[in-house]
Amino acid sequence: MKPRLRFWILLSMLVFAAHATAQEPAKGDAAQDYLLHCSACHRADGTGTEGIMPTLHGLGAVLAADGGRTYLARVPGVAQAPLSDARVARLLNWVLRNFSGVDVQPPYRSNEVAELRRSPLRDPIAARAALGVD
Repeated sequence: MKPRLRFWILLSMLVFAAHATAQEPAKGDAAQDYLLHCSACHRADGTGTEGIMPTLHGLGAVLAADGGRTYLARVPGVAQAPLSDARVARLLNWVLRNFSGVDVQPPYRSNEVAELRRSPLRDPIAARAALGVD
């Protein structure tokens, strides 16, 4: 194959791959977003790493605490995730349901997440301690 033709084929493949990865996932892909954006720190099963990264199990107590709902959307990993507000809202609802067994009512919505993500927590450890939950 001629080098020029190989170049154009490779360039076409790269453009196609970039376009394909830039697409929003389908509606039910919160699990995929979790694996891609959260599981490296919180592990695939949501257990976290003791002393380093908190577990995502048992977040019902955090959610129920005064300020807990706001806290969950402002932790740095959530607030600064490279996802749209709608995908972050869906992901928060998915994490709470799948790892903590909580049916969030009302569910997080994109407009709420957009507002909360504007001010990420600078010290999430102190903010969690202030909630009075483990």
